[in-house]
Amino acid sequence: MNGGVKKRTLVMVAGFNQPPSDCDHLFKGRDGIPGLEAYGFECITFDREVARLRERIDRFAEFLTILRSERPDSGPFVLAGYSLGGLVVRGFLRAYPERSHEVDCTAMIAAPNWGLSTAGGKQLAQVLGVPDRGMDDLDLDSDFMRWLNGTGGHWENGVWILDAEPWVGPPGARLLTIQGLIPARGGDNDGLVWGDSSTLGSRIPAQFIIGRHCNHMNVIGNFDPLVFALKQFVVNNRVWPHTVRAIARLAGVTQPLAHAAA
Repeated sequence: MNGGVKKRTLVMVAGFNQPPSDCDHLFKGRDGIPGLEAYGFECITFDREVARLRERIDRFAEFLTILRSERPDSGPFVLAGYSLGGLVVRGFLRAYPERSHEVDCTAMIAAPNWGLSTAGGKQLAQVLGVPDRGMDDLDLDSDFMRWLNGTGGHWENGVWILDAEPWVGPPGARLLTIQGLIPARGGDNDGLVWGDSSTLGSRIPAQFIIGRHCNHMNVIGNFDPLVFALKQFVVNNRVWPHTVRAIARLAGVTQPLAHAAA
């Protein structure tokens, strides 16, 4: 690839109660570290939503329809979603499989693809007056999760087990889950999302980022004072560049364009 190649369109969906601007440095880079724009992507964020996830998916579908009409000559979109946003981009493929040809590949960053336990999170969101209505849909046993995966699950000896083989994606869909794992927390979670949930029990190809600071927030290099107070999640520039490179590789780009053209 070189500077004369037309940019590809990447559409990002942010996480729970998260402004899309939190993903800006993934696009533009930070402290001299290149972001996705340096790899040749035109990066666009889906507008902030607070609706339930099934409604949010339909609005995302409308958003892509408008985007396509504005870019009739562009190729298939690269989709990326962080945390709850990862469920929206995969949910688009679930709700609109006939539109899967519009998508080149789909990256899910720290997305709880079979859900997570939300009891404490619901209470905290209520106390803080968080407007995002997606928390109930994130629960392991929610109607949304049963719709998304085509099956529910149950606890067995302290482990969540799916009741049947789940729906993963449309035939031929190129999916990647990008997941942080913290050795001090058992090496199987990022402090919030378990590796088994993000990979749907190893059914979704994965890029694991492993280290003591590979927490749920730092996989996108974001800092939230409340989350820091609750979870002590440290933020630095050592983790999120791995996420950028993993998305670029999934889309077939191995290095920033300036380097490729040199």
